[in-house]
Amino acid sequence: MKTAFVTGAAGFIGLNLIEELNQEKEEWNIAALYLPGEDIRRLSPFANVRTLEGNILNRDSLLKAIPEKVDVVFHLAGDTSTWSKNNARQYRINVEGTVHMLDAAVKKKAGRFIYTSSISAFGFHEDPVSEATVSTAMKSGVNYHRTKFLAEQEVRKRSRMLKTVILNPCNVIGPYDRVNWAQTIQGIYNGKVDGYPPGIGTFAHVKDIARAHVQAGIREDLERQYVLGGTQATFQEAFNTITAVLNKKHLNKPLSKPMLRAAVFIFKLKSWIDKKEPALSLEKYKRIVGTQIIDDRRAVRDLDHRKTPLKKMFEDSYNWLLQENLLKE
Repeated sequence: MKTAFVTGAAGFIGLNLIEELNQEKEEWNIAALYLPGEDIRRLSPFANVRTLEGNILNRDSLLKAIPEKVDVVFHLAGDTSTWSKNNARQYRINVEGTVHMLDAAVKKKAGRFIYTSSISAFGFHEDPVSEATVSTAMKSGVNYHRTKFLAEQEVRKRSRMLKTVILNPCNVIGPYDRVNWAQTIQGIYNGKVDGYPPGIGTFAHVKDIARAHVQAGIREDLERQYVLGGTQATFQEAFNTITAVLNKKHLNKPLSKPMLRAAVFIFKLKSWIDKKEPALSLEKYKRIVGTQIIDDRRAVRDLDHRKTPLKKMFEDSYNWLLQENLLKE
């Protein structure tokens, strides 16, 4: 029986990773870290999952939680905020928290450390992004990009003391998502989206991303980093795939960059009033008007990374939101 320690286990990718580990032929004994007060009810059906309260910002809690000589540490926990007001918190979680995890894994003699980074760690690029791409994250003006890039550097520093693999997923779609593309689905469902942005993205089913994590945890002779791509599509194609799944009228109105920049300003004013993260921040704007193309041939070769069709991703996400009564506002 293999052993795993998972941070972010009750989150979007984390829950899908737990399910994927339970579909493996070899049994896994899983220790799942959760924050005090976090909802962990979705972990309770798994008999092989032991939940442990802790915080990646608390070194002592990690040393208590991580099993001695655990086979694989999957570090998924992170702060994905795109609101500059949260920059200090995001740095603590994404960079300092990762340092704490790495140090604890070394002390506990973990067999392997899988770090879930993001394609955002490479910054913005018009050309296809691969593992060889030079990151522009530090010049991107986006704190999430910077913190993910800086965390990767910490992982690399410990690669002589610990077997490490960095994974860089793209836009991830599927069940258990409440925040990312689920918000777009909810917006279109409730008639609050009347157009599409001009960008190009790469989209992956969360099951494919979870499976790649498992393969990174069990396969030998791996490289130290893998970008995880999927299906390339314009945002027009993505948005209208959603309308097709929802049986709604297609969106034929292109949202220009000036229109979107005006929306950023309006949402910023609103956030000053309600103290909530804006639905469209400047950081999000930069992503939806840009180009994200991924060359993931290395992951296909070494991790057998798979690519689910766009419609299937959004169908699965929609069906889960419907099942959970999360569509109507």
